Amino acid sequence: MKVGLAWRGRSVYERRMRNLILSCAALALVACGGGNREAALAKLARYQGDQLAMFGAIKTTAEAKYKLSMSDETTLTVATVGKWYTPEGLVTTSGEQDIRYIPDKSINIQITIKLLPDGDKWIVDVQPKMMRLDKGTPMPQPLKPNDISLPGWAPGKVDQLALEIHQALKPFEVKAPGGMAPPPTDPAPSTTPPPAADPAAPPVS
Repeated sequence: MKVGLAWRGRSVYERRMRNLILSCAALALVACGGGNREAALAKLARYQGDQLAMFGAIKTTAEAKYKLSMSDETTLTVATVGKWYTPEGLVTTSGEQDIRYIPDKSINIQITIKLLPDGDKWIVDVQPKMMRLDKGTPMPQPLKPNDISLPGWAPGKVDQLALEIHQALKPFEVKAPGGMAPPPTDPAPSTTPPPAADPAAPPVS
């Protein structure tokens, strides 16, 4: 019985520590100013309500800024058509079919938005896919969203869409005490103790 209580106690402790770390990270993000603070809050937000109504709001918001390549109510996923931007962050209106006419070092951004369950709530996951055109290579080169060579406007466009979606979902937002977004939901701890030790087994040193 002592072994079972210790096991459950450690599990609860680990969950509490994880939530504490997430809360500290949230406070650090909120300490950022201006748009960075708002984008941070958008990423931490939790929502509750009819998922199809929320998905409709996400689709409408994304469609107002980008052409959509995919919209699937069964997976609650929306994907935008990749858009080319010049190195200065301006939309390139030429070369959509032929990259030879796109300026060198231009960046293509495609964004996938998913409404994901989090316990009895929902979160919005916004994931970009980026490529940079280098005239010295035959194909655009993929970029990670946190690539240090990316100009600030590139992740800024992704954050802006995430923020606009968050604003569209304000009627569904769930607030924890103090106005902060609640931490991710953990599964309830198991009430079943671990199997009893075998008396015939050698003692653990």
